[in-house]
Amino acid sequence: MSYLKTIGTLTLNFLLRICQAIEANKLFMIDYHDVYVPFVDGINALEGRKSYATRTIFFLTPLGTLKPIAIELSLGPSSGSKRIVTPPVDATTYWKWQLAKAHVCANDAGVHQLVNHW
Repeated sequence: MSYLKTIGTLTLNFLLRICQAIEANKLFMIDYHDVYVPFVDGINALEGRKSYATRTIFFLTPLGTLKPIAIELSLGPSSGSKRIVTPPVDATTYWKWQLAKAHVCANDAGVHQLVNHW
């Protein structure tokens, strides 16, 4: 029973911190989901290809830098599959985090090239 109290307290503390960050305008999001989702199914239908539409949430640190705290990877409308990746706590999640960041960078580069240069 004390385990459930601990989880409840952690969840409540986490939600309070998130609410405080929102009120203080310290959370930011880069949303490439809606831009990419119409193309993801077509890309993923190609053999040997995998693409995700991404959303990334950042926290504004006291130093004035943006720290990524979560990345949503979406495989598109046909699969309906979404995965949330958070910063690593061990070697396995380290590589998942690095791969998620690579997908965000690919989305960012694509938007930059198509929107800013086309």
